[in-house]
Amino acid sequence: MQCEVCGSENYTEVGIIKNVWQNDKKVYQCNNCKLYFIELPTDEEIYLLYKNEYHNNIKNKLFEMAKSKMRYARSLSQFNFINKHIDCKNKKVCEIGAFDGLLLSIFKKNNCDVYGYELNDNARAYAKNKYDIDLNPNFLESKNKYDIIILSHVIEHFKDAKNVLLKIKDMLNENGYIYIEVPNSPMIDQCSHEMLIRYLSTEHIVNFNMSNLKMFVESSKLNIIECVYSNYSVSNKNESLRANILEGSLPSISNLFSFGLFGLKTFIVPKSTFTEYYDNNNIWSYGENIRIIAQISM
Repeated sequence: MQCEVCGSENYTEVGIIKNVWQNDKKVYQCNNCKLYFIELPTDEEIYLLYKNEYHNNIKNKLFEMAKSKMRYARSLSQFNFINKHIDCKNKKVCEIGAFDGLLLSIFKKNNCDVYGYELNDNARAYAKNKYDIDLNPNFLESKNKYDIIILSHVIEHFKDAKNVLLKIKDMLNENGYIYIEVPNSPMIDQCSHEMLIRYLSTEHIVNFNMSNLKMFVESSKLNIIECVYSNYSVSNKNESLRANILEGSLPSISNLFSFGLFGLKTFIVPKSTFTEYYDNNNIWSYGENIRIIAQISM
């Protein structure tokens, strides 16, 4: 195995991911660029995970509604961030891994031509019924070109992330932009080993931090226009509350009020749900993401 970012074969095993894939996966950290990556899943494991079942794991109706509101708040925050740095009006906007078309629907309402790709059959049907957005299942076969391509919490799910990014870059028009958002991974000394494994126990094949994500993007001959952290607008000292929000789990009694206040704010003023900052002071917190806008190098 080689590191997806720097190509190093020097890495250290940090734990085992259980109850995500058909088979348990060892997870490693590159000793050079600090990328986390797992033993590669089979094509069958990936197909079974994403084709129809992914995103269908929340059964509680209250949490379904709360997650829907949270997703809208995040999509609105992403649109505002992109629109602040790029004139989106009348642009051809494409989202890879568009799920149910929610983010694209916001661009559509703001005078953009929207296109998207999504493997999940149910999600594609929902996007058509809810937003009248047609999504295709396989972007790897696409010959189309776009002004802006969005990868929101997507690139970390690919087995061959570097070549996938190069393919997506080829789908950009001249002077086109790409937006990438991924979770920010903690370093081993920034949290307990229990929290690290809890964080890594997801469907992600690779897990980035700010430094190696920049390296990953720039290695594909893309110029970074903007790069920031993003997180929930709650205290970064309250790790358990952030974990509850991200996972959709019930908070402790001590966090009930803060959890309720955050939920109320998300329902009433969704644009205030997330905050952005340039420096996390090397203090990782659960739920922290990285946002990058990059442009084709001229």
